[in-house]
Amino acid sequence: MKFMFYSLMIGLIALLSCSKQQYELNVMTFNIRLDLAADGENRWDARIPVVKSYMDTTAPDIAGMQEVLHHQLIDLQEMMPGYDYVGTGRDDGKTGGEYSPVFFRNDRFILRDNSQFWLSETPEVPGSRSWDAAITRIVSWAALEDRKSGELIYAFNTHFDHRGVQARLKSIELMSEKIKEIAGDSPVIVLGDFNIRKESDDYGFMIDTFSENNGLTNAELISRAPVTGAESTFNGFRTDIEPRVIDFIFVDNNFGVSSYRVDEVMENGIFISDHWPVVAEIQY
Repeated sequence: MKFMFYSLMIGLIALLSCSKQQYELNVMTFNIRLDLAADGENRWDARIPVVKSYMDTTAPDIAGMQEVLHHQLIDLQEMMPGYDYVGTGRDDGKTGGEYSPVFFRNDRFILRDNSQFWLSETPEVPGSRSWDAAITRIVSWAALEDRKSGELIYAFNTHFDHRGVQARLKSIELMSEKIKEIAGDSPVIVLGDFNIRKESDDYGFMIDTFSENNGLTNAELISRAPVTGAESTFNGFRTDIEPRVIDFIFVDNNFGVSSYRVDEVMENGIFISDHWPVVAEIQY
């Protein structure tokens, strides 16, 4: 009898293990390039149709965007029906300056919490800037309940300083601390333009800090399929630029990664942005 009981229990455990469902997510980081008339044929109003077509086709579940001015945010809302967003302008915590919004499909997620902090020594003070940062920088985040699984997933999105070496290192440390404080043990996705090249010492510091403190890994490194697309995530509106990978997607150990790609998108000679969108297919 005991043997039969144990056999039944082992069989039940195996059945339950096999019946666990995997949930798929399509996540993106995309620096859309702020609206500058000096961009000429690649100015924002010329790129809107390219961005709209791409977003319609790709349909990410979660997208972290950078360099979004308020009127561009309105344009994105119009071209992305079915999405909500979180995030405010970095200059004043309202509509001033660039946003780093987190967009998410409202048919897939319920927004449970969200906020924003500044990459400075006073992260709760709107518009604050510290260290050797050239300009104000932020992190926007959303706590999203997956309607399919009931799981609460935290998505963080940022844009690090482009000049301040100390500012980037301090931003890594601050962001790592804040992720732990805000998300706890919940699944975490981090998206952003980090202005940190893969071949730099700063990249190694970021990888080590995120891994040791938050269990986060560059999704590219654990993709089961070969990484595809452009060799550079920054293009500067050129096709001949030296590869510069500075945009990343990180996931913690709650996630697997099936694919990772850098989408090189142009239509009739018009670039989608001066960065290429980065997309990862992940599951948990």
